[in-house]
Amino acid sequence: MDSINIQNLHFGYDNRVIFNDLSVSFPQGGFCSILGPNGSGKTTLLKCVAGLLKPDSGTIQLNGKPMSEYKMTEMARTLAYVPQYQDIVFDISVFDYVMLGRNPYQTPWEMQRPEDKEVVEDMLQRCKVWKYRDNLLQALSGGERQRVMIARAMAQQTGIMLLDEPLSNIDVTHKFEIMDILQQLNEEQGVSILIILHDLPIAKSYSKQILLLKEGNVLQYGDRNAVLTEGNIRNCFDLSDVYLISEEGFITKKL
Repeated sequence: MDSINIQNLHFGYDNRVIFNDLSVSFPQGGFCSILGPNGSGKTTLLKCVAGLLKPDSGTIQLNGKPMSEYKMTEMARTLAYVPQYQDIVFDISVFDYVMLGRNPYQTPWEMQRPEDKEVVEDMLQRCKVWKYRDNLLQALSGGERQRVMIARAMAQQTGIMLLDEPLSNIDVTHKFEIMDILQQLNEEQGVSILIILHDLPIAKSYSKQILLLKEGNVLQYGDRNAVLTEGNIRNCFDLSDVYLISEEGFITKKL
């Protein structure tokens, strides 16, 4: 069964069409990176799957069930979403922010159960932000805040995780640590990962599947090695022959 199934998706902003009859499905337990140039529809696609944007037409199913049939709590137990940016307009500690990921499992009369605290502590440790647990989220750097956002999504303990450029503000060391954590979730717990990346070598190293988007259309989709070929990369990003592309996906300019 597919964890995410999208059929005949139509979506647009004002008079601009983003998707016109887009269909694609992602397998249960998959680890798929979405790649493509700016404006290709990557973030819009993720927001449609997360339920943050309502398609003009078409269907999206999660685990074989239409999204329209999900109640809010059930949706929050099924899917976690990590945006690229999130404005925090109120003071909240790192620990309490990650605890928000446990809301779908709590009742008004049973907040912060011992098992919830265990989960939050575990995710803070995994994302290497335990030492910031008492700090205000607003006081953290961009990279530190990004890792806290990932910890919150992990605390939801969902079967599907959507991540929009989670490595954009993170240094090299923590990039690999975060990808290792996501890979572990995928391989050991069967969590389906759908992630937007700009780093082709990292995408090729960690992904099982690759989706190449261009101008709102599926250019190529499938096994990472079959999709991330020199020809597909040149076509997707409109790269001329002045650029060299290695088998690992590194792009350099000829001297």
